[in-house]
Amino acid sequence: MKTNKTNRRTLYVFIAFIFLAVIEFALHRKVVFMMDDNWYSTNLATGEALASLSDIWISQKWHFFNWGGRVITHGLLQLTLMGGELLCDILNLLMTLILAKIISILANRKDFISFFTAFTLLIALNANIKMSMFWQSGAANYIYSTVWILLFLWVYLRQIQTPDSLPLPFISVWIPFLGLITGWSNENMGPASFVLTIIVILYIHLFQKSKIPFWMISGSFFCLLGSALVILAPGNFARVACLPEEGFFEVLYNRLLSMLCAGTEYLFPTVLFMVFLMLIYTICLKEKLQAVHWMLLIHAILSYGAMVLSPHYPDRATFGTMAVCIILIIYMLSDILEKHESFRRSIYIFIGLLWIYSLYSLLSELYLFLPL
Repeated sequence: MKTNKTNRRTLYVFIAFIFLAVIEFALHRKVVFMMDDNWYSTNLATGEALASLSDIWISQKWHFFNWGGRVITHGLLQLTLMGGELLCDILNLLMTLILAKIISILANRKDFISFFTAFTLLIALNANIKMSMFWQSGAANYIYSTVWILLFLWVYLRQIQTPDSLPLPFISVWIPFLGLITGWSNENMGPASFVLTIIVILYIHLFQKSKIPFWMISGSFFCLLGSALVILAPGNFARVACLPEEGFFEVLYNRLLSMLCAGTEYLFPTVLFMVFLMLIYTICLKEKLQAVHWMLLIHAILSYGAMVLSPHYPDRATFGTMAVCIILIIYMLSDILEKHESFRRSIYIFIGLLWIYSLYSLLSELYLFLPL
């Protein structure tokens, strides 16, 4: 009887997932290339339409020295733009689903309901779904990069959760590349990921009393290198030189104001939900936060705080921090479901409400594209 009930629940969740995914894809089809997409569809050095991979290489070389250091994400953006809108729409939905799966894996969950919840939360808690998920420039900078950033974090956090497990195949070969593109992604997520690797290494050395594998040091170093390349790129300074000069106190005011706005508006629903669950988890249910929970929390704080160095904190830039918070949310929700049967109905109802809100968010955006 219990098995039939579980199978029926999984079927309902699967139908809800398909419905949400179809609506998301319909919105992807409605949002065309726009704004920065049109510029990145050209060879940045010559202004002509992209015609080959060499155009992307030339563009990103120009970008690095004249505009900014995010050449990995923008190079990938240009590659997808060359594929056309249909390919981008399919790829964007696929990458969103991969991201949801990675979030559930990082939360140490492999069940379909956790994956569905992660997928729902990426929409429900998003400060600006159009600019971070449906605008092609936003998708490349945030969805795509968050996929490989979280993969990099998982490799390190896995060492804490299962220290006796066998190393991943050929990890010494590919971890430098993964570390490099993690650091060379976004100005906040890259440095935060580097700091987290150092914390993980110290934890393993000091508390687990284990020998530090060389690949962990290698991955951390290349993550630092990537972070330096994205932050110290000559293009950043060339672009800043074109902006009006501001006094020290004006800069300080603007930076603090943008941080306050990000924390009290863009990230507020995510943080409120996460803190509420943490209070239930630790105070009401007397559960202890594990080391991996604290490390994810530290990463979220670091990735939020790092943006104080940026002159502008757009709402879409909170995407990576939101994704890390969602991992913690899935972690605690799943633990509560597993250990406290009395909360099961309430949690399922709440997940259903989140799904309804996600659906509303997508349909609201889709409505804007309907003919009057």
